[in-house]
Amino acid sequence: MNVMKKIVLTGTATAALTGAMVAPAAASQTASVPETAQSASISLNQVTTQSSSGPQSSSDQVAQELLGMMNDARAQQGLQPLANVGALNGIASGWSEQMASSGAASHNPSFIQQTTASGSTGMAENIAYDVQSRDSARATAQYFFDFWMNSPSHASNIMSPEFNGAGFGLATAADGRVFATQNFGTY
Repeated sequence: MNVMKKIVLTGTATAALTGAMVAPAAASQTASVPETAQSASISLNQVTTQSSSGPQSSSDQVAQELLGMMNDARAQQGLQPLANVGALNGIASGWSEQMASSGAASHNPSFIQQTTASGSTGMAENIAYDVQSRDSARATAQYFFDFWMNSPSHASNIMSPEFNGAGFGLATAADGRVFATQNFGTY
């Protein structure tokens, strides 16, 4: 019998354990949500695209699958799709590596500053970990998607019409646990 243990740590910017981390848009900054992800004011070098020059990493494959699942769910609710933002992928990947290295799941205490530095005026973060690796990128993405969508505070980040960009990072700890971070932004 395969026993799975799911743990999600959630919080606010002060790390209270009450919900997924969300930071409001800065009062002095304004942003408009674009009509389509293609018209988002994100520079092309910030958007991660699939490279034809070599294989994608496992994290990249999971990110691509996860983004498709999130955008399918958003479309069902009449929401615009999220763009895959390279800067957010970098923040999420770095934090997943940190969690895997330390062996502990926690929110990135710097994600607000890091996301703001990427040009975003709104931001949120979801984290989770799984006790084992999955057989495929699709199965791994499905696990984290289902896990986050079954948590109201995490699902609200995924389904927020405020966000038009997302990034994802995945890292495996020495003990085999897989840590995931999802960052959202408004560009």
